[in-house]
Amino acid sequence: MALVSSGILDQRITINRLTVVRGPLGGHDETWAPYATVWAQMQDMTGREIFQAKAMGSAATKLFTIRYLAGVKPAMQVIAPDGTVCRIEWIRSVTRKEYLELYCLVLDDD
Repeated sequence: MALVSSGILDQRITINRLTVVRGPLGGHDETWAPYATVWAQMQDMTGREIFQAKAMGSAATKLFTIRYLAGVKPAMQVIAPDGTVCRIEWIRSVTRKEYLELYCLVLDDD
């Protein structure tokens, strides 16, 4: 069984989840809160990979590879080291809970 080399996980990312908090006037506000900060490999997807993702109904443009982490779900956010915000479109579990591939869409591309 191949292990993910720690050498390729060279980017520190934060995974955020949407939480609901009570607002100052008694209502509820949705806000993003950190779920985990992990090491990752970050890759821009190639044209062919983007085409394949679109064929699967996704608009993913970035790929983050992380060690397996329970509870990561689509629609969570990834904050890249440069501050780029990405929404997780879909997740692929590789080699039986060894690592995850997070296919993400960049939300604030300038």
